[in-house]
Amino acid sequence: MDDRFSLPLAPTLVQLNAGLRNLRQVWPDRWPGLPLVFDRSWQQLGFASPRKGSRVDRLLSFGRAVSEQVEADGALRHAHGNEPTYHNRLHISDTLVCMTFLLKASRHLAVPGAEDAGRAALALAIMAGHDYLHPGGMNTKPAEFEARAVSDLQPLMIQADLGPRDREDLELCILATEPSRVKAFHQEVSQRPFDLKLTGCLAVLVQEADILASTLPQTQENLTQALSMEWAPTQPEAACKLLLPQNRLLFLEHAALFSSPASLLLGLDKVKIKQMRAIKSQLAMTT
Repeated sequence: MDDRFSLPLAPTLVQLNAGLRNLRQVWPDRWPGLPLVFDRSWQQLGFASPRKGSRVDRLLSFGRAVSEQVEADGALRHAHGNEPTYHNRLHISDTLVCMTFLLKASRHLAVPGAEDAGRAALALAIMAGHDYLHPGGMNTKPAEFEARAVSDLQPLMIQADLGPRDREDLELCILATEPSRVKAFHQEVSQRPFDLKLTGCLAVLVQEADILASTLPQTQENLTQALSMEWAPTQPEAACKLLLPQNRLLFLEHAALFSSPASLLLGLDKVKIKQMRAIKSQLAMTT
């Protein structure tokens, strides 16, 4: 008997926005904890409970352990008033929710690899750890914080007994979230059928989940302001520029890239194009 859950209806941006809104309604005063967000994300995908000790179980154990570490660190920093305003527990939760919807959409479209529970568990684990213990601020050299996250996650990977392939894919996908690396991955996957069993395609889905909430009109303004506040102490000029409409246009054109079939189903390019037209009209009126 097939115990996999088949989605009768395609997931929608309305549902995704509701999920992101729910996070904001409890952040930070009634925050339930990142581990709960991770667990709920897995439950939303509807896979059968994994056998104890199986690959899926090990990946989920790793993702939950990462979530627990990030939650403890974030709560402590929040208590002392120095949790990053953008790279915080809410951002990690946003990316988990966004990845969940991208995976749901992939399954609805029967994208190769989307019915692989291990691949889905790996995708959620990557989002839980992609900004692991982020110090706040911006890289001073390419992939500085991404490489640091990969290094700091090594003990947890060993503890969870992750296999070599999963460790390699996890590391590559985290490094792929460095902004200067995004475009090359999208260009590469455009040359082949999209298959989540391929590391490059999984990396693209991770990149999309990472910036999806910052792309949506309902959440982008507060997130942009939060990132600007985070940058301000060390990079005040970049922080100010981040709030300009010209910078928003650059982000939408060159950083908020969406190539996966799931992103097409959700209509993310249409969301981008509408914003870009509005910004261009605004800029035309001021020149």
